Amino acid sequence: MDRPDGDVALWLEDVPGAPATAWPLARHVEHAHRLGAAQGAVEAGEDHPWLSQHFLRDYTSGKTTGQDLLDDDEAWRHPLVREHFPAGLRADMVRLHHDREWFLTVMESLPRTFSHLDQWPANVRSDGRDSVLFDWAFTGDGALGEDLGNYLPDCVFDLFVPAADLPGLAKAAYDAYVLGLRESGWHGDERLVRLGVCASAVKYDWLTALMLARADDEQVGYGGEGAVSAELRYRERGVTLAFLAEWAAEARLLAPQLGFPEAPSGR
Repeated sequence: MDRPDGDVALWLEDVPGAPATAWPLARHVEHAHRLGAAQGAVEAGEDHPWLSQHFLRDYTSGKTTGQDLLDDDEAWRHPLVREHFPAGLRADMVRLHHDREWFLTVMESLPRTFSHLDQWPANVRSDGRDSVLFDWAFTGDGALGEDLGNYLPDCVFDLFVPAADLPGLAKAAYDAYVLGLRESGWHGDERLVRLGVCASAVKYDWLTALMLARADDEQVGYGGEGAVSAELRYRERGVTLAFLAEWAAEARLLAPQLGFPEAPSGR
């Protein structure tokens, strides 16, 4: 509402319940089911000027810190990186960066849905019956599965879920998401959804380079609140990046089965 003094007053609905930053794993799976039910029932929608287009491409292209370090032997010998990044991660992340344009093209060619595009635990709250999403600044056109592919790794990257729980959570959440899609009347090829989830690994192409660039920096918690153990952060993120490399490898195998060209680096 416009106020007489020229200010603007904004009234927001009071949303009860716990933020997803504190949820047990089962609540994340329930959220994935609700998300699938919602996205299976809607399409990308009208082309309003305030809806984002090509968000994933714009997001990844704007994050370039440390990209030159991906091929820097010294950066990979840093103690935090050497001790806490899994073996083979360097080759996997260099490969992901090499295939970046292919992944983006695949994501832009998958079935569309109205997407939040900033799904992570700090933007979700639930009282058990419903999930409510906050911060719709990026909302717009996205691929089926893209929001879930954002949500799952972000649960770990900011230390809300242990990395050891990610494989089990990802499987349960994916199954719940597909169930929600089916229950809402979506009848498409499930392999396209799986490809959307796996190919969304490209969203984190920039993160490995950033971790290399900031290995000597003080590690702070989400929102700049307090210090975080550097060993914990690098270990948890290293495991999660390796998990995303597995998603990327699955996407390279799956895409040609659905009529997409092979990735530049092959299958």
